[in-house]
Amino acid sequence: MHVLIRIGLLALLAVSATQTTWAASEPKEPTSDTAKPSFDCATARNAIEELVCRDPELAELDVRLASVFESALKKVEAMPNTAPEIRHMKAYQLRWSRERNECARSKDAKECTAESYRYRIADLQARFFLVSSKSPSVYMCRDNPKNELIVTYVESDPATVRLDHAGKTVITFKDDEGDGKRFVNPQGVSFEVEGDMALVTWPRGNEFECIQRK
Repeated sequence: MHVLIRIGLLALLAVSATQTTWAASEPKEPTSDTAKPSFDCATARNAIEELVCRDPELAELDVRLASVFESALKKVEAMPNTAPEIRHMKAYQLRWSRERNECARSKDAKECTAESYRYRIADLQARFFLVSSKSPSVYMCRDNPKNELIVTYVESDPATVRLDHAGKTVITFKDDEGDGKRFVNPQGVSFEVEGDMALVTWPRGNEFECIQRK
């Protein structure tokens, strides 16, 4: 999870920030197994795309993400009046690719890039219900019956919890360092459950408690 958070922070660094030379730790020649990502390696535009092209594991993750994104896109296209949502999806995917490219500044570019792919795949799977999930649970927040939080555990990898609250959908990821009850994301959202109670942190430090409805 630390890698995921770092990806979001790296995108905010100034161009003049000190960069880590990662290429020396990576093979300079293509591997014996030809890497075939979803894009044409002849048109690779930056160091991370070149890394994906010569690393079979990353190439496989790239192909998998392309397939998951296409599945999500088709699901949206099947709904009426979804042109704005489609534009948003494509813009967000472009923004994600730019953040992924910031892994070039990481000490371990391959691991950073792999984590970026895995979490993006899980986000799409949870956001568009592309994999199995448990039945949603409804929580009442701030002792207000009208203030609802809908919680859905999704069987993605890594595991995710989809939170629907106040007209927004947020995907949180299982905290590797926790006891399995806490889910977080780079935007500062967290969800932690203890029995029927849940402690939620929404963006901008907005923290509140919710209780599960029976």
